[in-house]
Amino acid sequence: MKKLIAICLLLLLASCTSPPQSPQSPQPQSPELTWDHDPATLIIRVAFSGGGSAPNAALVNELFGAQVWGDGRIIWTTWDKDYHRQVWQGQLSEAQMTSLLETFAAKGFFDMDAHYEPDATVLDGGSTSLSVHLLSTSTQVSEYLNSAPDEFHELTALLSSGAGVEGTPYMPPSGQLTAREITPRDGMDSPELPIWDATALELDLHDAERIWVEGDALARAWEAVNRNSAFPIMVQGDSYFELYLRLPELSVMEPH
Repeated sequence: MKKLIAICLLLLLASCTSPPQSPQSPQPQSPELTWDHDPATLIIRVAFSGGGSAPNAALVNELFGAQVWGDGRIIWTTWDKDYHRQVWQGQLSEAQMTSLLETFAAKGFFDMDAHYEPDATVLDGGSTSLSVHLLSTSTQVSEYLNSAPDEFHELTALLSSGAGVEGTPYMPPSGQLTAREITPRDGMDSPELPIWDATALELDLHDAERIWVEGDALARAWEAVNRNSAFPIMVQGDSYFELYLRLPELSVMEPH
């Protein structure tokens, strides 16, 4: 009997001195991947900012890097080696939309920090912002100077290449045009500068002050700002103009 009591006491002491088991941390849960299918509802957006001191025209003519709406419409921008901008449009099916959002979840986007920045102080660096708007929640993650996780950059690269859909050149239906007459600088007498035919386009650039344009006039302005969004110079007669074109939905600086 004494031996049995001793064994019980030893077991009791062992249980009292054993370290408590820490509960396992619950794994983060991704939100329900459902979205508003309204064609006017923005679901995903990526925005890039180059940093530094940009010309006024570059700021006004800046477009979002990529956007996806509720019906699967996607519009994104690319740049060629000569810094000419191309704007593309495509269509994601519902299955492709679901797959895209599942990719966001698999990359851990919904569990990322809201903002990332490098440890060292760096001035005039570029920034990127990526946002997703679901029925249950909205998540936005931004970074300064490529400080976010690699998965963040993989997602922005995916969107900036059309998310796997084939793109066709995008032509906006309308835009708000402003033309500022400028004093020509050295080299502006190049015959390569585009010409604005005020008669054929039915618009004198001297009168272009936040004026809504479409058709041929819009196409001409659109061509110019995509050819050089930072310095979109147009020649009308003996005058030189810098163009500012703002587009509904696409421009970082909205028309007003």
